[in-house]
Amino acid sequence: MSLTTDELPRLAGPGSIAELSELMGRAHAEHRTVAVFGGGTAFDDHPPASTPGLLIDLTSIAEAADPRGGTIRAEAGTRISALNRFAAQSGREILSDLPVDRVEAGATLGGMISTAATGPRSLRRPRLAETVESVTVVGADGTIARTSHGLNWDLSGRDLPGLVTGSWGTRAIVVEAEIRLTERPETQRFVWIPGTEAAADLLVARRVPDAVVIERPSGSPAATVVLIEGEADEVEAEVIHLVDRIPGATPCREPEWWGRRARLAATIGVSVAPSFISTLIDAVARLEMTIGYPLQLRGCATGTFELGIGAPESEPGVATRVVLEHLRSFGLHVIAARLIHAPAAVWDEVDAWGPQPGRSGLRDIKKLVDPRGILAPGRGIAGI
Repeated sequence: MSLTTDELPRLAGPGSIAELSELMGRAHAEHRTVAVFGGGTAFDDHPPASTPGLLIDLTSIAEAADPRGGTIRAEAGTRISALNRFAAQSGREILSDLPVDRVEAGATLGGMISTAATGPRSLRRPRLAETVESVTVVGADGTIARTSHGLNWDLSGRDLPGLVTGSWGTRAIVVEAEIRLTERPETQRFVWIPGTEAAADLLVARRVPDAVVIERPSGSPAATVVLIEGEADEVEAEVIHLVDRIPGATPCREPEWWGRRARLAATIGVSVAPSFISTLIDAVARLEMTIGYPLQLRGCATGTFELGIGAPESEPGVATRVVLEHLRSFGLHVIAARLIHAPAAVWDEVDAWGPQPGRSGLRDIKKLVDPRGILAPGRGIAGI
């Protein structure tokens, strides 16, 4: 079609950054709301946006360059699985750890950046925002920008990767990025540890593991799973050290759930002080008995968890509200809880976000980069 003369479509799949820029310029002029998607692996992981005037599929903007100097540059629609294959040819991998289930489902580079995705190895690896060397975005009015002041002069000095990472497409559309790579570890070993008592000590051990994950399956006691990766001799020595030092510690295979999100009918994101983790686990066990819904808790021993609620075929609106209210009753100083995944109807039934002290600042940034509010309205943090 001719983007200049034809009527603006409801669904578009631009084949280049320039074509996307033109689409956005027209949408801005016509006050059409816009939502973009890549692999579609996070559609249910934030409030559903109202039906957009223009839905844009970015998977055709997917060129990738050969890795150079420890980085790889690719367009937003490039699948992470493809980037992993590119990097593996030179014995490297993406430095930031990313969710395995989303990668397998076809997640794209732009989607991972926009949603600030992270996996269990974030304990010793930087998060994605910290590994983005540079980024190109298309603004709400169609502007192609490579710096924050390219979106708005009042943002001069702000880091553009930090501005758009985790913005859920509400500030600008990520169209290209350069991210850091690292050498692939020679080997990986896992150790299973009963309970959670050892988790806090592992975070300050002489050799901090590459991941310390607490898993509490529905109806079962919690356990800790540790990942050690690196050179084979070093890894083997550390596994032996853990098994000898920690009662009940046993080498194990990679768990089936490793690197996967706790996705049941609804999922709550929970952040707690590490000293509060045992209290959280006890609270989850009591809630499970009280509401009669299975609850699954999974997360890092540093205090970042996902709490899955209910069987996939259930309607968990009431249970979700009860769980959110109970967790928030402990106070924001020790625990923060917000809805991160649910069917569309559940978002309307609960206070999804709870207290958000920085909400006004987030609104101010949104007004600077998208004054007409056309980019994914309501889809961002705090419902912005």
